[in-house]
Amino acid sequence: MSGLTEEQRARAEANKAAALARRAALAAQIPPLRDDVTSEIAPQRLRRLNFERVDPRGRYVLLWVQSAQRAMHNEALEYAVQRANEHDLPLVAVFGSTAGFPHANERHLAFMYRGLIELRETLETSRGIQLLAYTPEGGGEPGEVIVAASAGAKEVVVDAGYTRPLRDWRRRVAKGVNRLVTEVECDVVVPLYGPGGGAGRSEPAAATLRPKILSRMPALTRHELQPTSLRRRVLTGAAAEALLLGGEGDVGMAGFARVPLWDSVDACLDALDAAVLGAGVDRSVKPADGYHVGGEREALRKLDHFLATKLNDYARSRNDPSLRLQSHLSPHIHYGQISVVYVAHRARKVAAARPELRRSVDVFLDELVVRRELAINYCLNNPNYDAYEGVPDWARRTLADHSTDPRLFVYTLEQFERCATHDALWNAAQRELVISGKQHNYLRMYWAKKILEWSADPREAWRWAIHLNNKYSLDGRDPSSYTGVGWCWGLHDREFPESAVTGTVRRMSEAGMRSKFNAGVSNYLSRWGEGDGRYRAGKRSAAKAAAESVAGTPGNGTPRAESRQTRLEEMFSKKPKMAGNGG
Repeated sequence: MSGLTEEQRARAEANKAAALARRAALAAQIPPLRDDVTSEIAPQRLRRLNFERVDPRGRYVLLWVQSAQRAMHNEALEYAVQRANEHDLPLVAVFGSTAGFPHANERHLAFMYRGLIELRETLETSRGIQLLAYTPEGGGEPGEVIVAASAGAKEVVVDAGYTRPLRDWRRRVAKGVNRLVTEVECDVVVPLYGPGGGAGRSEPAAATLRPKILSRMPALTRHELQPTSLRRRVLTGAAAEALLLGGEGDVGMAGFARVPLWDSVDACLDALDAAVLGAGVDRSVKPADGYHVGGEREALRKLDHFLATKLNDYARSRNDPSLRLQSHLSPHIHYGQISVVYVAHRARKVAAARPELRRSVDVFLDELVVRRELAINYCLNNPNYDAYEGVPDWARRTLADHSTDPRLFVYTLEQFERCATHDALWNAAQRELVISGKQHNYLRMYWAKKILEWSADPREAWRWAIHLNNKYSLDGRDPSSYTGVGWCWGLHDREFPESAVTGTVRRMSEAGMRSKFNAGVSNYLSRWGEGDGRYRAGKRSAAKAAAESVAGTPGNGTPRAESRQTRLEEMFSKKPKMAGNGG
């Protein structure tokens, strides 16, 4: 700065300092680039369901929303957006509605439609995507909706499903439309149809599947999926419906009733009823809104709460029912309201930031990913996953050998359903299921094991356990539910020393649980055993308690317990009906 006056030199230094300050302020406003986000969809998640081509006359790309009912970290949604952008077309999302899904009732449907209503609003306001829902008039299946909605589509994108009904729907749609249908596996960490996946190869146990998943989990859960911006937005539902209806002379959506996702849950269920002249929704089981509410926001809230508050003791104490360390994510995962890949991504980030929680995260991920994907592998590769024949041969043989053994107690389905056994702990587990729509994971095993032990026939016991779980549990009718009940009959387990009734199938007892967490069992009984009264009567004989159970002797619980008992009585104003096998 030679030749400058002192005043000019001072002004230049001030300008330089101001420029540096502006640059620093601007840098502070721009978030640093993250290496844990991506917008790419891994090719191994994609599978063509037919050999059709894209339709050159198509007016839109159709996203069939069925199993992945969420806006965040949804590979099917993002792939559909990318395809729409490539074709320079709008994207229309359609949900195929039905009240006739096997075992579905008001509890399940209300939970699901609460999430769909939220999803419609989120997609419209933040992505410019319209989600429409239709149901076949007179009854039918969701695939019929999609075949009709695809008439003007360039191509169709759908999420993956693994139980029989979901696979059958997709197979029939792929066969019924004359344009490309692509399935995206977005609800598993390791794609089953991709290279090294489990389709066509049955895994005998978690021990054989675990190393195959753990070796790939870091790469497959490294990234959070970033949304892709849609270029051709559709701003209103009416505009989206106009795309589906097409021009003059097109059939459009004739024969399908609109389900009002812009309205309330009750309005949606009423629309399902009206479509089949009032015979649609099974109203026998009411929603469990006081305990578990559907929707993506609620799922993300539960995940945040779990990761922030429950991992400290999870590895050591998760089976203690008094500590309530469950994530309660399973109903949301069942309906695709949260991504398992995203949950695993978040959990692994916690373990990286807090090494002292790594053991708890590992245990959680083993349950979330390994055990769940073992269940999906079982349902995909065993055609008898929803039948007693799916129980391993050795277990069916030993149970048949002991089928004539004397039982200390034998109950009917109605007695089980009404929480009317001699066992206060079992009654409490059933009561939690009936009222809240979920059971503590460890108590669910005890619950199913005792149905086997106290039934006259092991095959009938299996049917009853599946029926009760599918009817009342929000995460019922799921691969994890079928294998969870199956495990209590020996599935994915080994033989144990032989005993009466159950043979070499593993047994469980209240005494065994109390030896691990006595206070936890007592606390659980205090919460869910009230209204029964028998849990306080330790000195009364089991035979007397059982006789009172059959006779319907009233309990002597607290006022809170009486209100629960009233709810149970209201639920059982009609005799239960058995449902057939389903997905």
